[in-house]
This record gives sequence, C-alpha cells and structure tokens, in this order.
Amino acid sequence: MTILPELRTRRLILRPIAMSDAEAIMELGGKDFEVARWMTSFAWPYEDGSAEAFLSTVVGKDPLKTEAVYAITLGGVFIGIAAVEAPGDLEDLSDHPTIGYWIGRAFQGHGYASEAVEAIIDWAFAAYGSDAIAARAFEDNFRSRGLLRKLGFKPYSITERFSKALDRRVSNVVVRLSRADFEARKEAA
Repeated sequence: MTILPELRTRRLILRPIAMSDAEAIMELGGKDFEVARWMTSFAWPYEDGSAEAFLSTVVGKDPLKTEAVYAITLGGVFIGIAAVEAPGDLEDLSDHPTIGYWIGRAFQGHGYASEAVEAIIDWAFAAYGSDAIAARAFEDNFRSRGLLRKLGFKPYSITERFSKALDRRVSNVVVRLSRADFEARKEAA
C-alpha cells in the first residue's frame, strides 16, 4: 500500500488526512453552507457522523486505489482538504485521476487553495504516472473554475452531479490539465 508523503509549499503543509480531523471538517465545511453548497458530497444540514463516515472510507486505505486525501494546514491549523481520486470518477475521462479541494471560508481569498492544489497536482502526476489530471467544478462556481484555469486546466465537457447540499442535480464543468502543460507552466514560473 502506498503511504502518502507530507507535501510542503511556501506557506502550507499538506499532510495525510486522519480520523482526528473529523471535527475540523464538520466545523469548517459541514456547518458552513457557503462551503457545503459547492460540494456534491456534503449534506445540508450536515449530519452527525458524516465526517467520520467519510474518513473511514479513506484513512488506512490504499490512496492510489481509492482517494488520496490531504489535510491542508497553515501553521498547524486545519484549513481545508485537497484530494486526488483514483481514475474512474469521471465517465468521459475515466483514465484520469480527479482532483478536488475545499478551504474553510475564513481562509479563502489568500491563495491557499491555489498553493495546495498546485502541490497536489505535482504529487499526483508523479504518483499516478498519468498524462493528464481532471477536475470538475459547479458551472456557477466561478472562483473554483478561475483557480483551475489559472493552474492551466482547460474545459473538456459538461456533466451533471447530484448535490446533497442543494438537493438537486447541478451542472459541472469538467476540465483537464495535461502533464506537458503543467510542466511548461512550472518551468515558466
């Protein structure tokens, strides 16, 4: 089984998620509708035990076969999650790993998501040996779509997913980042 390495950026440490992160997940994401509304998997209102149930599906499992989930920390404080789901999440890009992320509202607007997502993309290309990585964001989530565009993702398709928090199907833009584009962007920086 693959052991997730700790990832460090200029300001952040991304460490493998742990069962002890359940309370922080609930407080920062599950209890804040402005975070939960952009997630397909968060029920609203957040149900007791949801964080623990999620964590039990990833902690101690092989991250390359399920999902590699990182706690994004700033000065040791949990501020969000960055994750890479094994290939198979997206029907039309089934051979691509898929990234996802969220940041607690108090920590948004400071570039932490960009920093964390760039680190996890770099790790994912090495870990999965894939030629490309995919992501998806609600069509009306302009901040997330802007972050992905800034990192070099290009629109690929539109799909629909059921959003538990919104209790309806939501249009999602599927985007794709090639390894070549990612490497070229890193070299230019």
